Amino acid sequence: MLLRNKHIKKLNTKLKARRFYRNRIKSVSKPERILFWSTGGMIIQSNLESVIAASLKLRGHKVRMILCDGVYKACAKRVDNPEVGISDWGKYCASCIRQNSSLLERLGIEYSYISDLISPEKIIELRKQAEAVNFENYKELNYNGLNHGNHLESAMMRHTRGGSYEGLEDILREYAFAVLVVAETSEEAVKKFKPTRIYMSHGIYADWGPALSIAVKYKIPSTSYVCCYLPVHFFFGTVDSFKETFLNINDSTWLKSAEKELTEMQISRLENFIGRRYLDNIAADMKGILKDYTGDKEFFLKKYDLKPDKPVWGIMTHINWDAVSDYFPMIHKNFDEWLYETVKEIINIKEVQWLIKIHPSELNDNPLTGCQKFIENNFPDLPSHIKVVKMDDDISPQDFYTLLDGAVTVMGTGGLELSLQGKPVILAGKAHYSNKGFTYDAKTENHYKELLSAAKDIKYHDDEKRKLALKYGYIYFIQKQIPLLPTINEDLLIDFNKLDYLIPGKNKFMDFICDRIIDGEDFVLPEELVEKIHFFEKDQIIKFA
Repeated sequence: MLLRNKHIKKLNTKLKARRFYRNRIKSVSKPERILFWSTGGMIIQSNLESVIAASLKLRGHKVRMILCDGVYKACAKRVDNPEVGISDWGKYCASCIRQNSSLLERLGIEYSYISDLISPEKIIELRKQAEAVNFENYKELNYNGLNHGNHLESAMMRHTRGGSYEGLEDILREYAFAVLVVAETSEEAVKKFKPTRIYMSHGIYADWGPALSIAVKYKIPSTSYVCCYLPVHFFFGTVDSFKETFLNINDSTWLKSAEKELTEMQISRLENFIGRRYLDNIAADMKGILKDYTGDKEFFLKKYDLKPDKPVWGIMTHINWDAVSDYFPMIHKNFDEWLYETVKEIINIKEVQWLIKIHPSELNDNPLTGCQKFIENNFPDLPSHIKVVKMDDDISPQDFYTLLDGAVTVMGTGGLELSLQGKPVILAGKAHYSNKGFTYDAKTENHYKELLSAAKDIKYHDDEKRKLALKYGYIYFIQKQIPLLPTINEDLLIDFNKLDYLIPGKNKFMDFICDRIIDGEDFVLPEELVEKIHFFEKDQIIKFA
């Protein structure tokens, strides 16, 4: 009886989905075949990706989603339950599979499991290859001519939150197995379904990185996305190689924007957003960690014992375990090496007062393995011209910025924010905003050292550089934040009462997203769509006129 009820429920779900699509699917002369690589077990990601899949299906394109069904256990969800032992990882698979597949069935999206793409014999073969991985050779992990060591490293760094791998060789091998399975099955999916485009989340770690490598290998444009600052808004971008990220924009897009002057309204819109980001705490990435802005510069000069007649530069650190081995080329091997070499260098640059700003997220994410602990372990006796602004210091980013004459970072957003204030920024990596004419971009380690030594003489931006920073800031903070409202609610789940907004013409933002996925152009909102978003109102209201 229970089986019969389940069968009836599944049948009813399919009938409802068919009714939703009936007479609504557009006819297109050349439908794209779009493969959604939706592994990792994240139900929120399945919600976000399936609404895009449904929207593309309504526009006449062929979509198929690939789900994990427990062939490997070392998925992205493992970090959510660090206390669970490796032998119990598989206990979470059944509920994960059920949730994700039920969602796709309810939405009428075709899907396949990873187990549909790999034979039992191949699984045994990959397991044997994974068992040969150790801490001496893991960076050389290869499969079918591609190196996947960076994906394995990024998964391990995420799992340990930047901590030591000591004693975790069994976990290393589990992630190696996951990397190999994803590499094998994503290649098989490309061969079987022959996609013309691929869609996935940020395209890193064991669950997605190898699949993106396969997409790049076969020259299949892959659209990736990530949450951004406004609630239920996202950054999207099409990736063709690992040299750039989905945050980058094409040179042609930048040149067109750089040639046009921003209007007073556009400048006001940008300044309002930046102000409200820190003063009204509207940004999703700062929830729970943002300190109140005081505007009391004198207080903080005294707090950090800074001389007002001597230059002050900030060293803005990163979360040292997040997305450090895939995208974002940098001149050092990783964030820890960058920080070590930077501190070692500025010890001898006494003409500048240096403030090393620890990312406040370390307090919750990795207080024992982050940059603050790294400095304490490696530089226990810093000279007086170097101070550490600790992860739990009661200082707002805006108060910190007012103290600075310039800053150093690898690729952090703070570098862009400081540039908007007309202050110089030295970059030790290829940020999405580097090489735009308003940053000092280190090309080599020696060049980086030269820039650090010259910091005392680097002046504030002239009008031209400030204008370029504002123009890029407008693209990044205003035009690239794209809403998935109202079909996705504030909990980042589908509101099934608002599926009609996925229909072509019902929601201009969804029309825009689908158009960009298909044509591969930059996800930069035109001004007429920007004007439909009330960036200044508390609830971020969106008009669908």
